[in-house]
Amino acid sequence: MNDIIRLLFERKSVRVYTQQKIATEDKKLIIDAAIQAPTAGNLHLYSIIDVTDRQIIDQLAIHCDHQAFIAQAEMVLIFCADYQRTYDGFTLTQVAETIQKPRLGDLLLACNDAIIAAQNAVVAASSLGIGSCYIGDILENYELNAE
Repeated sequence: MNDIIRLLFERKSVRVYTQQKIATEDKKLIIDAAIQAPTAGNLHLYSIIDVTDRQIIDQLAIHCDHQAFIAQAEMVLIFCADYQRTYDGFTLTQVAETIQKPRLGDLLLACNDAIIAAQNAVVAASSLGIGSCYIGDILENYELNAE
């Protein structure tokens, strides 16, 4: 079995973290790996929010179904489907009437792009010996988390 397949087989969700700091270079590699993920039409229909404010991370731990381990995470990234950013960019460079307004299919493409980028990030983190965990509960209280 090659190293990449082995890494994919060994990657598990981690909900207990050490106090070890994540090196700036490692954090950059993780984010860069996410950005390198393939996207629909090379449009990058997602945004990555790097949450660094400890108070916001603590709030996320509460809003995401009271999962205290989130507050212990050294690095918190939120992957958002974001067709609007791409649409806004198009309106700056093309005649607005010729641009297709976002439809359901565009939302699905944006969700797929965000998920693929997130998968690249967790695999990259795993390759660096950094554990991670997807938090689906962020969607349950999206109104609070959007603040």
